[in-house]
Amino acid sequence: MIDFKTTLYVDTGYRPSTGSFGKPKLSESDLNNKYSVNAWFDCRELWHSHLYNLNLFFYTHKTNAGKNIATFISKVEDILGLKNRTKFGPTQRKTIMWIEPSKWWTKPPMRRSLFTVLLRSAVAYSIEPDNFEEALFSSFYANKTKPAIEWFLKGNTVYCGKKTGWFKQFEESTTISLAKLLVPEVR
Repeated sequence: MIDFKTTLYVDTGYRPSTGSFGKPKLSESDLNNKYSVNAWFDCRELWHSHLYNLNLFFYTHKTNAGKNIATFISKVEDILGLKNRTKFGPTQRKTIMWIEPSKWWTKPPMRRSLFTVLLRSAVAYSIEPDNFEEALFSSFYANKTKPAIEWFLKGNTVYCGKKTGWFKQFEESTTISLAKLLVPEVR
């Protein structure tokens, strides 16, 4: 279950396009959870280096779609059995939400890359009707790496390769390469 209640206030300076990532900067007076975003990133691959160890970021979406996105990512984290979960909430803008990503996603570079792919897929998700499977592979990057995402969601979440981009690594993967590159996490 997601808690989508705490509203943060964000001053964007302009209207970023849907699917953009914003790195927050606390305003001088942080008493009212006010943040500013000096730069928005449309390209998810450029965003990866900023996402490393980031405690909070903003994400743009279609009007009032924040709960759908939060629910979609929550379903992914349910499938993976994550204990430390990503948190989400609204801003005063109906097209911008805040996200506190789980460290599970932000530490390893390949998971960061996949997380951004999943966020792009999440914009196609609707709670009613629950179109999770359809939305999961709705984005270009997810569709082109479908076998790798399916393998990952089966618990093979540790990446053993050298590349850092999900799409670059898994665009043309085979079952044999998936078994070598993504292995189960030892707990």
